Amino acid sequence: MKATILGGGFAGTTVAYLLSKDGWQVELWEKENHLGGGCRTFFYGGHPFTYGPRLYYGYSDKVFKWVDSIIKIRRFPFELLTYVEADERFYSYPIHEDDIQKMPDRERILDELAVRDNSKEPKDFEEYWVQRVGHTLYDKFVNFYSRKMWMIQDNRIFDIFKWSAKDKAIETGTKEAYKGSYIGYPVNLHGYNPYFDRMVEEVDVKIGKAYKAGEATQSDVVVSTIPIDEFCGYKYGELPYIGRDFTVFILPAKQVFPGDVRFCHYAGGEPHTRITEFKKITYHDSPDSLFVLETPSRKNKLYPYLTKANMALTAKYLESLPGNVHSIGRLGTYKYSTIEQTIVQAFECYAKITGKPNPMEGEFFGIGDTSLMKDRKEDSGLVQCKVCA
Repeated sequence: MKATILGGGFAGTTVAYLLSKDGWQVELWEKENHLGGGCRTFFYGGHPFTYGPRLYYGYSDKVFKWVDSIIKIRRFPFELLTYVEADERFYSYPIHEDDIQKMPDRERILDELAVRDNSKEPKDFEEYWVQRVGHTLYDKFVNFYSRKMWMIQDNRIFDIFKWSAKDKAIETGTKEAYKGSYIGYPVNLHGYNPYFDRMVEEVDVKIGKAYKAGEATQSDVVVSTIPIDEFCGYKYGELPYIGRDFTVFILPAKQVFPGDVRFCHYAGGEPHTRITEFKKITYHDSPDSLFVLETPSRKNKLYPYLTKANMALTAKYLESLPGNVHSIGRLGTYKYSTIEQTIVQAFECYAKITGKPNPMEGEFFGIGDTSLMKDRKEDSGLVQCKVCA
């Protein structure tokens, strides 16, 4: 049996690996000159970086162990900061109850929190957040940031609004973000690159080959991870995305961000949304530090606009696919999916194609260092950034 995989990111390379190990003849088409998509590691001035901080983040013990067996993941504590220009200071995000006490308008905020009414179902993104945190905190942290992030004038266009893992209203206790999750980044300075290479060792990879809608593949099965509307030739219309422009620069400082802060968001009128200090993620040891600044753009497809209308159009595209064609991944399903969720899709796709049990429940075909398959509940694996100390 032969399969053609379109796209060489996490979804494409993972399903390619699973099928190749099962005896399939697999070819993978990747239009860029490298595998990995947005998770590919590049180097500038000797510093490793990705276009955007591609942290491994998830809650599945099995998926984490799978990835960790192939490219060891360094787990670390993680704190998010957001700069609120109106207050001229940084605050933790999710919004933390301790920070509210430091805000100049705390009395109004506390009054709004005291009268919150979550009894009715919100109809849009703005109503959802105002119900949870009140108007003042919504304006400080969410309103302008979201409009900037999505390049829109009104947040009420979003009628689906529970897609972000960072949507906890008011945090208590420690200021660690994504509590209870597996969060980290590969120990290898080449990041996830070795994962992609490992996945395609027995795959016929065609670098620089792009798929054109309707193109014959001479395969029994096609798995597409490219945008679903593009794969179908936009026959029902185009699905909208927002992207990013990235500015990479180096500063003459061993470390800039404090403690466990690895990137910062900017919630006001500044054009950028996020700045990442990459050595806080990669643990690259250097006397200076590399940063990547992100500015919203329509030049690439990174984040889908999750509205009911767009999801209905996505469903129409997916339902139109022949039985031997499968569309997975963030672009293939038009979902705001993480690395973990994308890998889960790849495993489920393999099981659907072959009719065999999902190998995530088994021994992972013996790949990787099985000594790493230990109970992470007993060993948190959290490490401090010693190179940044």
